[in-house]
Amino acid sequence: MTIEATDEHWIIDWSLDESENYDRFGMEDGSGWMGRLAPLRDELLRGDLRPLYLGWLASAGEFDDDTLEPEPPTGLSDPTPAQQALTEFIEIDPDLLAAAAAGSPRATTDDSAQAAAIATWLAGWSREEMAAVLKLIALGQGREAERQIRTRHATWLKAKRPRPATRVQQRSVAQLRELAQSASGVRRARQAQERATQEAERRRQREATLRLLMADVDRRWADVDALAGRGSASGYEQAVRALTDLAEGYVLTSSRKDFDRALRRLLVRHATRGALLRRLTEAGLLPG
Repeated sequence: MTIEATDEHWIIDWSLDESENYDRFGMEDGSGWMGRLAPLRDELLRGDLRPLYLGWLASAGEFDDDTLEPEPPTGLSDPTPAQQALTEFIEIDPDLLAAAAAGSPRATTDDSAQAAAIATWLAGWSREEMAAVLKLIALGQGREAERQIRTRHATWLKAKRPRPATRVQQRSVAQLRELAQSASGVRRARQAQERATQEAERRRQREATLRLLMADVDRRWADVDALAGRGSASGYEQAVRALTDLAEGYVLTSSRKDFDRALRRLLVRHATRGALLRRLTEAGLLPG
């Protein structure tokens, strides 16, 4: 990230020099990204410093270990959609972002408190200052009026920030890397737990399905017999799928030996169907 000052503006450049995922720009021709990133300008004008911190974080790997981070802005753990897009655009390590967010004060979500703060800010305006802004709007210079309002609000917010003695302690790049490693371990453990939970739920649903199948097992065997009797490839394939379910159902509620005995009885009537026997062999269903 680079920042260039002009007479009236700051030009902020977020760039990505190394990436293995440039295809995402080719597919969208840049238009999708610009729509997602454009709100960052308004956020900066409102005094939201999170985009600037994200730009620094993306470049943290270029700094010495003892380099201190900028003061963590409020609300890093709850980014806006545009800030989430910026995180993706410059490919910030999610574990590094989680480490940085751990030192960021949480943003207030109390609408009444925010409204009260705005009211306090407006109360400090003089009649002449308000009239000057309204005059700009009346003259069709709404964008300039908005710029002035946002600049005043950002200045007021900056003055309201805590004094250095009460600010959040800044961490070094080395400390952030260590925290990122810890965050990575926590993330992997959480993902492993989520996978285990999903797998347990999948097994529970599968067992419920198999128990329902085994509740009417004689009809299931009759269905398989009818499928095999078609003498067609599609019939054989459906029969093998049904037999695979039956084999699991027997293991769950009885034993594999009971399934093998029932399958032998079925094959007495279909012993000459070589295509069916071949499919059963490939599926590992034929008894030894």
